[in-house]
Amino acid sequence: MTPRRDTVQLPMMQPLRRPSIIDQVELELRNAIYYGDLRPGDGIPEVQVSKQMGISRSSLREACQRLVRDGLLTQFPGRGLFVTRMDPETMSEFIDYRLGIEMQAATIVADRAAQLRADGDEDGVRELLAPLRECAARSAASLAAEEVIEAGNADLDLHQQLAEIARNRFLASAMSTIVILTRMGSFSDPLGFGVRADLPEKHDELLEALAAGDDSRARALLRLSLRELAHRLLTGEGTEVLRDPELRESTGPEWSPLSEDG
Repeated sequence: MTPRRDTVQLPMMQPLRRPSIIDQVELELRNAIYYGDLRPGDGIPEVQVSKQMGISRSSLREACQRLVRDGLLTQFPGRGLFVTRMDPETMSEFIDYRLGIEMQAATIVADRAAQLRADGDEDGVRELLAPLRECAARSAASLAAEEVIEAGNADLDLHQQLAEIARNRFLASAMSTIVILTRMGSFSDPLGFGVRADLPEKHDELLEALAAGDDSRARALLRLSLRELAHRLLTGEGTEVLRDPELRESTGPEWSPLSEDG
């Protein structure tokens, strides 16, 4: 055996850095998109945003490129960066992607519930699904109070929690982007932001399937729900929807005006 050299030739590597300002900018932009401060079609005015955040333009660009990679922003040569508008082609591709991620998460959770039931651990099943039930209860209460945006928040939280309790960091990371893309699709609806009126019943059906360890039923329910969402956003037709007419697609950026020397 050839003896190992005393020194090893390392490949070229970038210096490591602690969580940076760029991470914070990325999070700030993600939150602005999720909560609707930035809507589909809104531009990101580089000079204005960097001044308002108190950061360099290069830091803003790097953070924005991360969002371009995830599909949250779209770059148009010569025009700049814009919040992605969910056109029919984009929506179709996105639903296929979300189905793959979410059905796998549901399969893992249902299989875990089935194993707990096989072991006679009913308390374990209840504990496993408790985060989902809490989100479902929040969504139902918000709908009853006609708080449409809060009902939508709780629904997205439920789907994020489904990936979290699957305990797969790749699924959870993917879902964190998926919920924002879903919100962008809802904000792209020209009829106004809305959630389906039968959301509590759909949540109950999914929770029952997961609690029973029926992964096939859980996947079928998710597939049906997501296809209905895509059809509704693309055509305006389908399941009865409760809407907030004030939450329509934005016609311009929400950044507050800044003077040139601001």
